[in-house]
Amino acid sequence: MTSVLTIRFINHIRNKRQEKFISKWQDHIFGYLYSNLNPQELISRIPKNKYKYLFSYLRTFLFNLKGDDLDRLKQLITETSLREYFINKLNKYSRRKRVEAIYFLRFINTEEVVDLLVKTLKTPNELIFKTTVESLAYLSAYKNINLILDLSKKRKYLTKESILSMIIKFDQSICPILTKRLETEKSTDIILVIITLLWHFKYADALKNILNILFYSGDKYLIIESIRYLGEVENLDSVNALRFFLSHSKPEVRVAAIQAVGKIGDTSLEENIMIKILDPELEVKIAAAKAMYKFSNKSEYKLLEYANNPSGQIESIIAKRIIMEKRILEND
Repeated sequence: MTSVLTIRFINHIRNKRQEKFISKWQDHIFGYLYSNLNPQELISRIPKNKYKYLFSYLRTFLFNLKGDDLDRLKQLITETSLREYFINKLNKYSRRKRVEAIYFLRFINTEEVVDLLVKTLKTPNELIFKTTVESLAYLSAYKNINLILDLSKKRKYLTKESILSMIIKFDQSICPILTKRLETEKSTDIILVIITLLWHFKYADALKNILNILFYSGDKYLIIESIRYLGEVENLDSVNALRFFLSHSKPEVRVAAIQAVGKIGDTSLEENIMIKILDPELEVKIAAAKAMYKFSNKSEYKLLEYANNPSGQIESIIAKRIIMEKRILEND
């Protein structure tokens, strides 16, 4: 109880000091944004022992401002003594100060800063590593993506979900590099991350590599993610592959194949989809019914037939539920 009260008291004091800083400096900062004042003139007036309140305040606006206002705000970091201040903080013992420096250095787009951040990737600290990757992504330092993935694999506490959450902050410039990496990558987790990123960016040039994984991998999750890629890029050349996986032994794979076919919408597989509502697995039946609703008039009419069947069979119940849900969503 004493510890909780102490933490609350410290937070209360910190919030009061933050409010005091804002009340004193807010007008000066906004005045700077809409004037010709040199950014260093403003920074020189703020005491260094108030910097932590300044940085907390700046982060809020760096998230919310756009256009010229954002560029003007960034100048407080890129064209003042704060530039060297943050560079020097990279080597501090304090984790908080290092993370803070790494965050703000993302607004200084120079080769020197990128090189410094790349060196920081070798830190044993997970938070520092993640923040560094995110800053490199902001700086579009996509040429370092292989190094980031190599180092990520060595971190046993870093899950594929965590890796994905970092790498996805890069733009599609990483896709050619990731596609090439698929030819040699051995880690299943990293391959999953790469495939997810490739379908996220709808990078169609990776189709050949994905089909190779799809047919030669025995891993269920790699197969499902590869099928999802086919659905997202909506390439008609992948229809034959999807036809094969509609009859896969694992129901999760059949579901993924149905969903992909539904997205592509190739009518050559329409009969295959309609048959799947009779699949023995419930999740496959539901996936097929959803695909039938939006596939074409033919399959939608077939779904209506099931819904109007008074037999009470599971297919009829599923069809009624899907039609009702879809119509509710369409009328919202």
